[in-house]
Amino acid sequence: MKAVVKIKREVGLVYQDFPLPEVGKKDVLVKIKAAAICGSDLKIYKWLPWCESIVKSLPFIPGHECCGEVVEVGREVRGIKIGDKVAGETHVSCGNCWQCQHNRAHTCENMELFGHTINGCFAEYSLIPEVSTRRIPDNISFDYGSLLEPMGIPFRAVKKGEVEEEAVVVIGSGPIGQFAVGISKIMGAKIIIAIDINEKRLNIAKQMGATHLINPKTNSVVEKVKDITKNYGRGAGVIIEASGNIEALKEAFKYVRLGGKIIVLGQTDNPLSLKPSSDIVFREVQIMGLFGREIWDTWDKTERILSSGKLDLEPIITHRFSLHDFDEAFKTALSGEGCKVLLIPE
Repeated sequence: MKAVVKIKREVGLVYQDFPLPEVGKKDVLVKIKAAAICGSDLKIYKWLPWCESIVKSLPFIPGHECCGEVVEVGREVRGIKIGDKVAGETHVSCGNCWQCQHNRAHTCENMELFGHTINGCFAEYSLIPEVSTRRIPDNISFDYGSLLEPMGIPFRAVKKGEVEEEAVVVIGSGPIGQFAVGISKIMGAKIIIAIDINEKRLNIAKQMGATHLINPKTNSVVEKVKDITKNYGRGAGVIIEASGNIEALKEAFKYVRLGGKIIVLGQTDNPLSLKPSSDIVFREVQIMGLFGREIWDTWDKTERILSSGKLDLEPIITHRFSLHDFDEAFKTALSGEGCKVLLIPE
């Protein structure tokens, strides 16, 4: 089969022949119809230091956001059959640890990660463990099915935020931020403020339902948010951090409303300096970090949203490339010219 492969610990990937994976007793072989590029895939493309602790060996196939059709199943697979339309869940849980036994498989203590620690989906075929294979409704397209995985994280943030009639700020207008904006609109947020330095992405956020746009290059975020929310306690009731920018997260504590919530999705290793008493305790600020989807509850709910037709993902999907044009696809994603970039195998 053809695949996009990491063969060296340096910038770049290659498109080459790769052995068709052998189906284990609890595995599912999927013919990939659509795969999406994620921020972590860009790290692998650039081979940032983070990769050394995640990718176990080379050659390696990245990619974890995908949808396709089942062509073969292992002898012990019971819940998935040949011909099913499926998507992949990135978190491969063990099923035995304390987290798994207490309905927290998404934070499994022995977790493998599809497309990170084991080969992923940037290929014509992909091997997905049954425990991470999700059968999806026929009325969800392959393209949209590939986005159920990233959509689930901001869905959880919006749900936990209880955004109905609220003033919501979404920091970062990449794909995760765009999902957060669109889902906040569906869930009844009164004010939705999108923040980003990329004007093209801010325009997408407007299409997704943002009521206000702020570019930190041209506006004071703190003053602007407080002015927009002057009838809501002069501050945001819910802030969803989806940029991974530590300075933007620190600034959020200056405009979160008393008793407000800050939900962190963006990932960074940079330290955050706060004054717990004045920044958190006296203001009763709630801080929450979210990682992945609650398996399979989040999937049930996001599938219902897509099946209902309430959320249009076309503004987010800005580019589609053939798998063999992966290099152009990655450069487009890295440039910030696009938002969600899909790879479509031939």
